[in-house]
Amino acid sequence: MRRFGRGWYQGGYRGRSDRNRDYYRDWDRDRDHDRDRDHGRGRDHVRYYEASQSSYSSRGSRTREEVVTPPLPPQAASGSPMAMPVDFKTYVDQACKAAEEFVNIYYETMDKRRRALTRLYLDKATLIWNGNVVSGLEALTNFFEVLPSSEFQVNMLDCQPVHEQATQAQTTVLVVTSGTVKFDGNRQHFFNQNFLLTAQTTPNNTVWKIASDCFRFQDWASTS
Repeated sequence: MRRFGRGWYQGGYRGRSDRNRDYYRDWDRDRDHDRDRDHGRGRDHVRYYEASQSSYSSRGSRTREEVVTPPLPPQAASGSPMAMPVDFKTYVDQACKAAEEFVNIYYETMDKRRRALTRLYLDKATLIWNGNVVSGLEALTNFFEVLPSSEFQVNMLDCQPVHEQATQAQTTVLVVTSGTVKFDGNRQHFFNQNFLLTAQTTPNNTVWKIASDCFRFQDWASTS
């Protein structure tokens, strides 16, 4: 199971607030720094970063944090897939492929490129982190800056499209992850995280952005 990194500040929020190398345009310059900082873990990251390939690499230049959706049915890409004659199983499969790509990028960004993490969020996105509400990109940026380094391991991923009646016809996917996380200076915790992703159309492609994010420790299952 792939291991990821970075995490949450142990305690209350203090208010101050790859799979494909083609997804990054400008992050290569940081790799040597990350390798020095993370030693062996950084070398593993470079091997993973360079060796992985994706069928989406021919879609044009973009930043890696912009998760390109797999080719959805035309109806789904342009409107509400559930109100149109689309093979629903195909739509679910394609949405879940995009969710898997998103999860890989999200936790790698949390681990290695924390300062770029907010690019995955909508401007008015809301994060609920162990009961603490953080809204908007500025507050999210400040919040992520105070999180100490950590290591995530995602053990479970589930996803499903959200019905159009609940999203005003906006293409939306619910992504659920769980696993373990070890934050610097703290004991290991089990965690659960839920994302609501919405498909956002750009001039070159369609990307998923986080509209809502809810993270919580599962302390009942934590280990020392």
